[in-house]
Amino acid sequence: MDHPLLSNDQAPLRKRMVLFFRSGLSVQRSSNIIFLCGGNESRHMRPVFLKYCEKHLPEFDVFLPEHAMVTIFSDELDEQFDLAEFEELVAALSYAIVVFPEAAGSFAETGYFSAIPSISRKCIVVMDSNHQHTDSFLSLGPAKKISEESVFHPNVNLDYIAPEFKTLVERIKSRRLQKTRKSLKIDKFSDLSYFEIAALLHTIVRFCRIATIQDVEFFCRAVFKNRFSSKTVKKLLSILIGSKHLLPIGEFGHFRANPKKDHLSIVRDGFRGTEAELNLSIAAICRKGEPEFLDMLQEHSSAH
Repeated sequence: MDHPLLSNDQAPLRKRMVLFFRSGLSVQRSSNIIFLCGGNESRHMRPVFLKYCEKHLPEFDVFLPEHAMVTIFSDELDEQFDLAEFEELVAALSYAIVVFPEAAGSFAETGYFSAIPSISRKCIVVMDSNHQHTDSFLSLGPAKKISEESVFHPNVNLDYIAPEFKTLVERIKSRRLQKTRKSLKIDKFSDLSYFEIAALLHTIVRFCRIATIQDVEFFCRAVFKNRFSSKTVKKLLSILIGSKHLLPIGEFGHFRANPKKDHLSIVRDGFRGTEAELNLSIAAICRKGEPEFLDMLQEHSSAH
């Protein structure tokens, strides 16, 4: 099922969209995404803190990195999935990475994160004060190294039996979230940060109303003149779905922008008229889609 925007007779409209994507957008200077690493059982701190964040950190998008991994488009990737590379991508997108070393996986992540400066500088390791020993490998090794390198220095000690997250929240907020924006001037794919690419992908989906991976890549080929990483695009789309910025819809691999989430990009001054004109044209074209497409479009419209 092809997107109506991809038909040959819509080439002029697509060209207008591409010009808009290249020049008409701005993005936040930093991400507001926090990734939580730790255990999965109800007694573990990670799910408890995730729930706590809903009320006490509403300005941040807080989610679990493996949620993005679950939605990874494994059948669309041409090479084997690299977990280490994916975690580095997650780290590059994040404002902060909070690690609760409370299970085998999170112990390993603490060691792995400590070895990569670009990741460790964003980490906050939350140590269990009931089991912390000055001579433990974790305290003397990975956790100590992260504490020395992190912009959120030092690590946080927490009573895992009776947790009080106030200190952790204060530590997260100690580094001011940059809410100012900068123009997203698009030329080379390699010149953009992962966050800027993610913002563009989200915008493409938003303008298309509903889209598949292939639809998004079609526009990426036009925007970047065929010079982009398909693998990176797929993994970033996976993270956007895992963070619920994009929501799956229908049975044909489509997704849509989540109306309850803030847009990752906004329209620059001087381009709002262009945006309105494009939206009117796109809406008219989408109404000419196949019956299955129109059913999904109706579901998308009902969500707004």
